[in-house]
Amino acid sequence: MSHEIEANFVADWGTEASQCRHCTSFSLVERKGHCSEMNHDVAPEGHCDFFQSID
Repeated sequence: MSHEIEANFVADWGTEASQCRHCTSFSLVERKGHCSEMNHDVAPEGHCDFFQSID
Protein backbone atom coordinates (compact mmCIF):
# COMPACT_ATOMS: atom_id res chain seq x y z
CA MET A 1 0.00 0.00 0.00
CA SER A 2 1.59 3.24 -1.14
CA HIS A 3 1.12 6.52 0.66
CA GLU A 4 2.55 10.02 0.49
CA ILE A 5 3.69 10.49 4.10
CA GLU A 6 7.13 12.09 4.50
CA ALA A 7 9.55 9.49 5.88
CA ASN A 8 12.48 11.77 6.84
CA PHE A 9 14.98 9.18 5.60
CA VAL A 10 18.65 9.39 6.69
CA ALA A 11 21.05 7.24 4.61
CA ASP A 12 23.73 6.83 7.30
CA TRP A 13 22.12 6.52 10.76
CA GLY A 14 24.53 6.38 13.71
CA THR A 15 22.34 4.37 16.08
CA GLU A 16 22.87 0.76 14.95
CA ALA A 17 19.84 -0.66 16.80
CA SER A 18 17.44 1.49 14.76
CA GLN A 19 19.04 1.17 11.32
CA CYS A 20 16.94 -0.09 8.40
CA ARG A 21 18.41 -3.59 8.55
CA HIS A 22 16.71 -4.03 11.96
CA CYS A 23 13.29 -2.87 10.69
CA THR A 24 10.25 -5.01 9.86
CA SER A 25 9.92 -3.24 6.48
CA PHE A 26 13.50 -4.00 5.35
CA SER A 27 14.44 -6.85 3.02
CA LEU A 28 17.20 -7.71 0.58
CA VAL A 29 16.03 -7.73 -3.03
CA GLU A 30 18.68 -8.76 -5.54
CA ARG A 31 21.35 -7.97 -2.90
CA LYS A 32 20.02 -4.42 -2.42
CA GLY A 33 18.27 -3.10 0.66
CA HIS A 34 14.59 -2.43 0.05
CA CYS A 35 11.94 -0.79 2.22
CA SER A 36 8.42 -2.15 1.70
CA GLU A 37 6.90 0.83 3.54
CA MET A 38 8.50 3.42 1.23
CA ASN A 39 8.63 1.01 -1.75
CA HIS A 40 12.15 2.19 -2.46
CA ASP A 41 15.73 0.92 -2.27
CA VAL A 42 17.45 1.98 0.96
CA ALA A 43 20.84 1.61 2.60
CA PRO A 44 20.92 -1.04 5.37
CA GLU A 45 22.49 1.65 7.60
CA GLY A 46 19.67 4.12 6.98
CA HIS A 47 16.72 5.12 9.16
CA CYS A 48 13.33 6.79 8.73
CA ASP A 49 10.20 7.66 10.73
CA PHE A 50 8.51 4.38 9.67
CA PHE A 51 11.07 2.32 11.63
CA GLN A 52 9.64 -0.65 13.57
CA SER A 53 12.12 -2.94 15.30
CA ILE A 54 12.11 -6.64 14.38
CA ASP A 55 13.19 -7.44 17.96
